Amino acid sequence: MKILAMAICIIMMFGLAGASQYQFGTKVTSFDSDFGAPLRGYTPPNVIPLTVGYWETGVVLGFDDTDVVYVHQGPLLAVPPGIHANDVRLTPFGYLLAGSKVTPQDNDIGMPLQPLPVTATISWVNLYGGPGHDLNDPVYIAQLPGFTATNDVRLIDVAGKPPGSKVGNLDPDLPKAFAPPWPPTNPNPIAGIPAPFGIVAPAASVQYVDVNGNNQYDYPDDIYLITGIPPSPVVRANDLRLSGPV
Repeated sequence: MKILAMAICIIMMFGLAGASQYQFGTKVTSFDSDFGAPLRGYTPPNVIPLTVGYWETGVVLGFDDTDVVYVHQGPLLAVPPGIHANDVRLTPFGYLLAGSKVTPQDNDIGMPLQPLPVTATISWVNLYGGPGHDLNDPVYIAQLPGFTATNDVRLIDVAGKPPGSKVGNLDPDLPKAFAPPWPPTNPNPIAGIPAPFGIVAPAASVQYVDVNGNNQYDYPDDIYLITGIPPSPVVRANDLRLSGPV
């Protein structure tokens, strides 16, 4: 049994050796080790489509600051429904950080998911007025077009508010105007995630690096929001990491 346990540990170490050391909510620079890593689209044999939804914790009915947001594999209303292993938390759940992946032992496994408002998008604020999205521009899961709103989810650090936090009524980034959708703005990481299905569109807006080379998305793989025009064959500067180290 000891030999078997050691073998499993060694396999896990090799499987995770290439996983990113960078944190959820950080943007790629040309000096990072994952710059230029080959990307894969979220296609079969993965469970498709890729969706974004939230677990209604029931503290307050409707989407609020207590609900947990996920990147989810498959339809939100699939049978059987609920959160899957390797779904990614975009907001914290207890001691489990934003950017962490769900495991079968976690208390949120199997919990039902709800769609965000029909107008929900992934949007960014052109903070310094440049020609397109760049390293310092904040990115959000936005409930409404136009401006940031209460309970929008930050996908990067904004004025000391960490990625995965939600916009509060007194926060300095409320309200901020979003850049217009592309085209004509280019590049722009905006993606639709409309209710009732929550499907990320275009699908190539979110892709992953197949760290362990098994030709499908699983626990060690790193997920990115593609911030230029998707699809992209490789990770580029300003792409946004949607998962953290495993």
